[in-house]
Amino acid sequence: MAAVIIPTHNRGDLLKKVLDSVLAQTIAAEVYVMDDASTEETGAMVTREYPQVIYKRENESKGPAFQRDKGAALTQAETLFTIDDDCILASPKILEQALEAFDHPRVGAVTLPFVNVLTDKVIHTNSEKNGKIIATFDFNAGMVAFRREAYIAAGGFRAFLFMHVEESDLAIRLMDCGYIVRLGWSDPIEHMESPVRNMTRLHGLGPRNQVLYSYYNVPWPYLAGQLPATTFLYLRHGIRAGTLPLVLRGLLRGYVGIMHKFFERKPVSRSTYRLSRVLKFRSMPLEEIEPMMRPINRRHAREAGH
Repeated sequence: MAAVIIPTHNRGDLLKKVLDSVLAQTIAAEVYVMDDASTEETGAMVTREYPQVIYKRENESKGPAFQRDKGAALTQAETLFTIDDDCILASPKILEQALEAFDHPRVGAVTLPFVNVLTDKVIHTNSEKNGKIIATFDFNAGMVAFRREAYIAAGGFRAFLFMHVEESDLAIRLMDCGYIVRLGWSDPIEHMESPVRNMTRLHGLGPRNQVLYSYYNVPWPYLAGQLPATTFLYLRHGIRAGTLPLVLRGLLRGYVGIMHKFFERKPVSRSTYRLSRVLKFRSMPLEEIEPMMRPINRRHAREAGH
């Protein structure tokens, strides 16, 4: 059994295309539309045109990370697909192909290759189907599949991150539970890159969430170097990009966030952190990194800030 979880906010026209593509897949799946306080008549449209879809709505926007966790809590499906509302499954075999990649117990997540069709024809987060298991650190939260037991063991997404950096935060916790994110080989998703984005919010969330990522995950003595380095790099970027006021506000919110949840820090092991740094710069075969990995721990549940 598989479940498809689709967070959405004011993208009704795109959402219809996404739902049509999901419902046309070669495998049956539960489909959850998680409405993040849309002001459009999303609920009426889904209820009227897609009665087989489970629709849930929040009256206050809590972000896609929260909505993915909420959807995951509603299902007992063994595999969770988290799909953004601007991602069209152009091939009816994408879900079926992705499921094939969960053929090793270490595979906790599988990327769904995608193309940013409005800008280029490059296929991202993909690998060849050649029997090799290629581990990566980077994935897109709107184009990925999870082994449910791995998702639960790692604690899911941290909802208070809202969006941005939530992928790295979950990837390193998956690794600390003994799982990898595997590059998939399914037919590519058509990512429509909706222009409905709050760029001011995104410029602030980046530095905030990177500060929180470092505090919650990075063990000593590495935290003493990474946290100042993260701060410096964002300040430099803000100066160069002309977004320094937004960056400063984001960094401040990150450090204030540390104080609010000071005693909830649960860093990963040093070996996991070192491996994450390697994978951040290049993907590697599982056979090369497995000797450095921790044993699979299905009961290593962590607080995800739901």
